[in-house]
Amino acid sequence: MHHLFGLSCQDITRLVSESMDHTLPYHQRVKIRIHLIMCKYCARFEKQIKLMRVVCRQHIAPDAGATLSGEARGRILHALRVSATER
Repeated sequence: MHHLFGLSCQDITRLVSESMDHTLPYHQRVKIRIHLIMCKYCARFEKQIKLMRVVCRQHIAPDAGATLSGEARGRILHALRVSATER
């Protein structure tokens, strides 16, 4: 489905991506919905990007304030020194 209501598949995928960040105007949302009903490839793209968003949100980022134990630091430092001397 190359063009439907003046929007290509490339336009639709861009708009679907934009819709993840902010609300699109009503007329654009309607055009997207109609296109997605008729184009299985763009519909698949929308489904995949929504799934990626859910999965990314479920991933819990490590605590920014977390620190390594002294033992872990020592092991890393030792591995870096060994690696540097092997070059």
